[in-house]
Amino acid sequence: MIKIFFNILFLALQFSIIAQIQIGIELQNILTDKTKFHDIKNSVLDHYEQKLALINAGDSISIERKKIMRQLKHWNRQFWIDEYYTNDQGIVQNKSQVDLTGINELRRLPSENEGSRSQPLDWFLQGPITSNNGIGRIDVLALHPTGLNTLFAGSPHGGLFKSFNNGESWQSISSYLPSLGVAGIGINPINPNIMYILSGDKNGSANAALSNGVFKSQDGGLSWFKCAALPGTQSYTSRDLLINPSDPEKLLVATSRGIFYSWDGGISWGNNNVTNNIWDIAYKPGNSNIVYAAGNNIFYKSADGGLTFSVVTVVDLAPSTRVSIGVTPANPSKVALLAGSATLDALVGVFISLNSGETFVKTYSDTLNDLFYNYIGTDSQTGQINHNNCISISSIDENIILVGGLCIWKSFDGGYSWGQETAYWPGDDYVHPDQHDIIYKPDGTLFIANDGGVYKSNNNAVVCYFKSNGLSTSQFYHFERKNNDNSIWGGTQDNGIQEHGTNGNYSMYQTGDGFDMMTDHAYNVADGESNDQYYTINDHIYKYGFLYDPNISVPGNISFFGNLAMSPLFEAHIWVGYRQGLYFSSNGGNNWTIVAGSYPANWAVSTTRNSENIVYVSGENTTFGGGIRKYDAGNWFDMTPSLIALGYNSINKISDIDVHPDNDNKVYISTGGTTAGSKVFYTANGGISWQNWTFNLPNVPIFCIKRDDNDGVYVGTSIGVFYKRNNVNHWEPFSNSLPPAPVTEIELWMEGNVPEIWVSTFGRGIWFTRQYETCVSTLSLTGDLYGHHYKEASTILTSSQILGIGEGNIIKYNTGGKIVLQNGFRARAGTKFKTYTTGCGGVVD
Repeated sequence: MIKIFFNILFLALQFSIIAQIQIGIELQNILTDKTKFHDIKNSVLDHYEQKLALINAGDSISIERKKIMRQLKHWNRQFWIDEYYTNDQGIVQNKSQVDLTGINELRRLPSENEGSRSQPLDWFLQGPITSNNGIGRIDVLALHPTGLNTLFAGSPHGGLFKSFNNGESWQSISSYLPSLGVAGIGINPINPNIMYILSGDKNGSANAALSNGVFKSQDGGLSWFKCAALPGTQSYTSRDLLINPSDPEKLLVATSRGIFYSWDGGISWGNNNVTNNIWDIAYKPGNSNIVYAAGNNIFYKSADGGLTFSVVTVVDLAPSTRVSIGVTPANPSKVALLAGSATLDALVGVFISLNSGETFVKTYSDTLNDLFYNYIGTDSQTGQINHNNCISISSIDENIILVGGLCIWKSFDGGYSWGQETAYWPGDDYVHPDQHDIIYKPDGTLFIANDGGVYKSNNNAVVCYFKSNGLSTSQFYHFERKNNDNSIWGGTQDNGIQEHGTNGNYSMYQTGDGFDMMTDHAYNVADGESNDQYYTINDHIYKYGFLYDPNISVPGNISFFGNLAMSPLFEAHIWVGYRQGLYFSSNGGNNWTIVAGSYPANWAVSTTRNSENIVYVSGENTTFGGGIRKYDAGNWFDMTPSLIALGYNSINKISDIDVHPDNDNKVYISTGGTTAGSKVFYTANGGISWQNWTFNLPNVPIFCIKRDDNDGVYVGTSIGVFYKRNNVNHWEPFSNSLPPAPVTEIELWMEGNVPEIWVSTFGRGIWFTRQYETCVSTLSLTGDLYGHHYKEASTILTSSQILGIGEGNIIKYNTGGKIVLQNGFRARAGTKFKTYTTGCGGVVD
């Protein structure tokens, strides 16, 4: 099957397509003239549905079917995030730029839209920071140049993490950057407090991966400033960043638009003669004048430190679409290349040079795609060569080479023969699949980065140990309380269901993409005892069981990411929404019936609290003014919903629905998309008319909405949480110490007598704090403070805080009496700091 690499298609389609997705020529032709999200999505899904229809429906274990389902999983991951960033013309926007613009809007909120904001406590991370088999994707690793036990890990959605103890534990050092994606890391070898990160997602989609530029820290990662923009105005995907070991003011950045250089520490940038897509760059060990670069079917070498590059002909490198580079101080003249082809969906070969990249010998290739088997002794499902492609040579033995695809493979003889080191499924040889980076310390200790996190080995990957403590990088779609002892569970991308036990640790419960979960809590269901629990993973539905979890999936379903709902009266009455419609079961999933007249229901399904006869459903909003329907009848097997006219003229998706517990006609909805003034809507009459409650919300996607007991409303956005009090016409930031990651779910409950709010994020795990409270009388503040904060007291506020420096720090104090800045108080350069004496509920800007 002929396939193409996503960057080429992106230029034609103006649409994000993840790098690991391989696109057949038939689908390529179908998509050629399509630029709008829904057109592309529907075309892709229809295409694969037709392919699956040609395969025996009962043949669920065939290699071909597994390949298609894997492709569908990756497409649906991308569709999920892309629809949140689609504009009112149906075109997917640059995620990083949308979020950065939204953060800047917070700094310019007009005074008439501001008022009392009382968040009594900061947000606290609730994990996962430890898990058994996977926690969240890490794309890049870097060693500290002088600290023998210090290293760094970069996440595509969770930012930069640092370990002081050889990977045993980690801490976030970039929580409040406007861009939380890290594709490259550079540490100054002379002054390690000077650090650089290249923002973006090197292995992700063209939309979510687009870079927000290079950021610099001068205090070891406590604070960050954005460097000058790279030349040109085109968007680009980040690949790698190098800092010259001999002259650390010199930087090189590899991108999908070529290589750029800075000789002044990021103050300015220049272009060299490489302008095509580059996947990897590396210095020759011991000689920073020699630089290697590899792109699509091409290898470059520079003899002047990266000012200019020359093409080196590598025989048989074609038709590679991604090439990775390995070098080693054990033999500085040795260069190893791992080349793969998305066109062939296979390995092209391993290539070795012993003369500093002048000539190469092809040492290994196999049309059976050996390096990308899922686990030992089993045929491959698919290669994902443009998503999983890394190579590293041992720092103490040039003949030991490791490569990463889905799993880790090893050569003892310089790349001529290979054996598989890790398994795809949990077991004795298990390392989480999808390898992204492999690095050796000078003493030979090995670290591996993959979709699960970081693994460590002291013996070249024969035995690897998962090192997740502190890596709060989980990408949650949804979460909830699992039972009455307040343990929680949530669905994550590529790390299954993460279950939080009473001991404070998490464990991966099921694998794949966990999505939605549902429990019959007593406060939701009349006969609820928190013992009936359901969850969706990929295209399946499972019911939690004592000995095993039965698969209760809708027969024949191939749609992904089903949303669940439960009757408030009968816990066995459940619904699931998919692309093709809404399904109902009266017996806990033993049987399913598609509701007559059903419409797409894959984004939000919400039952009311008083009657199961009324259900609100939102689906694909493919036409202006469509998208939400109300089912209102007693017979669930013969029912046609009524279309509710919305209060906005947009194709933005309805991302969440909340219904008032005492009045079925009071409905709150939130929307994704990037249409200004079209974020939150409310109806008091079942949708006959709507009120636009967007007010002063920044123009970023809204992922979720939740009403509290005081008729206040919380929303989770791509940059944090906002709160609207009852009977006021503005939103108040509610994100003290919460990283600006997408907030995907909001849950409210009582912890003893304390009302708490918990949220899940897509990239930084689960957090909680106390719910909104009225203003306190006095407030005393101490310690360092970073991020976006509003502190308020009715009479007096005292502070000896040291306020953070650089990007992402916006801090405001307000009181009705006086503000006392005590000895030790500092507002460091770059922090946006303001004080007010307008009192609780007073106007601030």
